Amino acid sequence: MNLIEITYPQGALEPAARTAIAERIATGLLGTDEIPPETLRRARRMTHVLFHEAASWSTGDGPVDDPPPFLVTITVPEAWRADVSRPCMGIVRAALRRHDEARGHVRAGGDVWITVVGIADGDIGLNGSPATARDVVNYMTEEYRAAERPDEDLPDGVVRDPICGMRVRLGPSAITLERDGKTVGFCAVGCRDTYAANETVA
Repeated sequence: MNLIEITYPQGALEPAARTAIAERIATGLLGTDEIPPETLRRARRMTHVLFHEAASWSTGDGPVDDPPPFLVTITVPEAWRADVSRPCMGIVRAALRRHDEARGHVRAGGDVWITVVGIADGDIGLNGSPATARDVVNYMTEEYRAAERPDEDLPDGVVRDPICGMRVRLGPSAITLERDGKTVGFCAVGCRDTYAANETVA
């Protein structure tokens, strides 16, 4: 669940620019070849980039001019927020910067704001029904976890996230749990927490 909403002044983004920005954001969030196709199918469908055109926009200096300001809201489950805020901001910032560079825009600062909002468990409406962050991860990765997989030889120091299927390189910064004498690695805190919660329920 990644909901990215970009508000901009009326007429500042033509359709081709909106498409290009949305594609860069989606690729940044989901474009890695490391994501198994079973997980990627639902993850792409659950990632939304929306654009809102503001009919009127002024700052303390009066009506805005070029380069146009952008207000961006990224909505994720609260349980993910601390883990994903910085990387998501970076991906959106890079997409907007590419747009600026293509048009020769130079910003003085203070005109691009990105806010990451976390939604509490029970207030997430997955498919219209109250859900938790764990429900979102389980739904997103359901096809991957249901598929039969032969044993595979992974490089030394690399494990497969049991929830989403991403490869994880073990090391000091890796997100892991110890289970039955083995190190289980995860791509993100959301997958780790879902794995631990699923174990508790099972």
